[in-house]
Amino acid sequence: MRKSYDQALIEACLRQTKYEAAMRSLQKNLFVVQYQKGEFATSPLQSENLFQIVVQGSLNIYFIRDDGSVHSLSNGGENYLLGEMEVFSPQINNVYAEAVEDLTCLAVSIEKNREELLGNCLFLQ
Repeated sequence: MRKSYDQALIEACLRQTKYEAAMRSLQKNLFVVQYQKGEFATSPLQSENLFQIVVQGSLNIYFIRDDGSVHSLSNGGENYLLGEMEVFSPQINNVYAEAVEDLTCLAVSIEKNREELLGNCLFLQ
């Protein structure tokens, strides 16, 4: 995982997503996260909860059951949202989002921006 705070890259990613209007007011808090194929965009082991919008690439989302078996939940590509449930309440589970190919996401820290996210009507819609 590589984070970038380059304003030109953030602006380009923001323009590329269909959620630009909802995220524009949070622009000063946004950053870009890039994952290589096989890296986890989310997992129960991560300490930082991020709200992420997939800008480029794709991912698989799956659940690991108590017996160790894997259950596929979803596949995501451009404009897929990650972390939306964590905005409302912390989630402790066995759900993983793994990059199927190189993945670029527009992200914001949920903990640092929860009040701004919950106060943004366009975001909540």
